[in-house]
Formats: sequence, C-alpha cells, structure tokens
Amino acid sequence: MSKRSYALILVILIAGLTLAACERSASVSPVATSTASGDIPFPVVTQSQIMKDILAATQTSGAMSGTITTGSLPGVATSTPAFAFTTATPSTGMLVTPGTASTATPQPTATPTKIVYPTPTAGIPTSYTLQSGEFPYCIARRFNVDPGALLSANGLSTNSQVSPGTVLNIPQNTTWSYGSRALKSHPASYTVAYGDTVYTIACAFGDADPNTILAANGLSSGTVLTQGQVIQIP
Repeated sequence: MSKRSYALILVILIAGLTLAACERSASVSPVATSTASGDIPFPVVTQSQIMKDILAATQTSGAMSGTITTGSLPGVATSTPAFAFTTATPSTGMLVTPGTASTATPQPTATPTKIVYPTPTAGIPTSYTLQSGEFPYCIARRFNVDPGALLSANGLSTNSQVSPGTVLNIPQNTTWSYGSRALKSHPASYTVAYGDTVYTIACAFGDADPNTILAANGLSSGTVLTQGQVIQIP
C-alpha cells in the first residue's frame, strides 16, 4: 500500500473522529449556572408570549378601525367578540318646503248699539205724563210749581186719586211756596231698595229729575233698577 493510501485513510479517520466529537458536544445539555442573589434576570420571551402579543396588537388595530377581527394563529385559541362596532348611516333630513302664509281676513267690527241717554228736563214743561210711583205734589216740587195751581189746572182736589199715564197740565206762572222743595240733600249716593224705580227715587228727593238721574248714571230710559244697586243722585 502506498503512502498516499495511508494518508487518505488517516484523513478519513480524523474527519470521522471530529464529526463524532461534534455530535456528542451538541447532545450534552448546558450546565445551569446560578444567578447571583439580588440580580434581576433578563426576561426571556417565549414563542407563546410572542403569539399573544401579536394577537393583542391585531385586536387593538381592529378596534381602532371600527371592526374587531380575529385571525387564526397557530397554537393560539381565538374567541368571537361579544360586540361589534357599527357605523351609523346619517338619515336624510326632512325637507321643509316653505308654504304661503295664510292671511287672516279681518272680520268686520260690530257696530255697538247706540244708547240714547235722556236729557234733563229743560225749564217747566207745559204738560207731563205721570209714571208709576208719581203723584201731583211730587210733580209740583220737581218743576217748582204751586201745588194748588197744579190741582186747579187739572180739575183735581187733595183727595183725588191719579193713576199712572194721566197727563197733567203744568201752570207756567206760579212757584212753589211751601218751604224747601228738596226732601233729601243731594248730590248723594243712593242704594236702591226693593220696589224702587228712578221715578219714586226722584220723588223721594223732592226736586230731583228722573231724567237727570238716568243721565248721571249712564242708564237708558226703561232701565230696571236692582235691589242693592248704588246710583248717584246729582
């Protein structure tokens, strides 16, 4: 056998021994070394922790975009989220069409009924129609006429009964001469009693005129007075 053959065999043996030594070194577990008391070991990130971090980052990104998605990562259990973000669709606003404003037709104003107020009797009338509650002596006081002359002008006596509606002739050249014509002082306020009329009230005051009383209180002819009503006697 030549020297070259011996050299080749030697090289093969050395290579085989070297390979065996490498395999043996790789199969031997490294000797654990103790960490000195008080030192903080450097954290070692495992594969499962890496997978969890990736999953958490994926879910956070999905939440920020409005939708949570889950992926299938090897070795990591996934769960379906209990909620999902929805995007509200803006509703179409109501279109208001301006209409023509209605114009109210003015209603005609009702013309108030004109109230005719009586005017005070001017001077001494030539005749007068008696009203309910009036009598000749009341008329003589009112118009400043002598009562005897009034009775004589109408063919009456002190005992005559005169009914409402009787027309009396009023003498023009006589005057009242039996003391004061007024029976009650006035101007004054008067509270209407049961059965009172403007004519009986005028006679009660003596020289008061019923037309003047009606005008002073804004009352029309024929107004019915009510018990307790307060009127002014001018």
